[in-house]
Amino acid sequence: MFNGTFNELDHHQIAALASCFIPGDRSTEQIHLRVELARPLQQLQDSARRIAEIQHECKLEVNVDEYVEASVRPYLMDVIYCWSKGASFAEVIQMTDIFEGSIIRLARRLDEFLNQLKAAALAVGEVDLEKKFAAASGSLCQ
Repeated sequence: MFNGTFNELDHHQIAALASCFIPGDRSTEQIHLRVELARPLQQLQDSARRIAEIQHECKLEVNVDEYVEASVRPYLMDVIYCWSKGASFAEVIQMTDIFEGSIIRLARRLDEFLNQLKAAALAVGEVDLEKKFAAASGSLCQ
């Protein structure tokens, strides 16, 4: 939130990017991301890599690549992006091999997370970001 990554995104991209923080099932399929999601994902992975490298410099036992892979879970980014843009549940479940119930659980957790991000943005005075998080949350509940 503080490095400006979310500021540059629309609320659909924010919903998709925030889904990377929610633990869930892994897809066995190759991840295909839309162009509008690739750059935000790369920024998130770069941030996770910097955190792991700092931990390593502080003499903590951490494998940087494993840390990035465990911290950033992009398996449902495209699914959440399409759902946020109004795709039906029937359409989005065709986009992945992840079980339907797992998608619903992730979406509910994502909605809670987006509401927490909205509260955090309000607390630090980021009104525009607060509105984007609210819109992202609302787009999942259509």
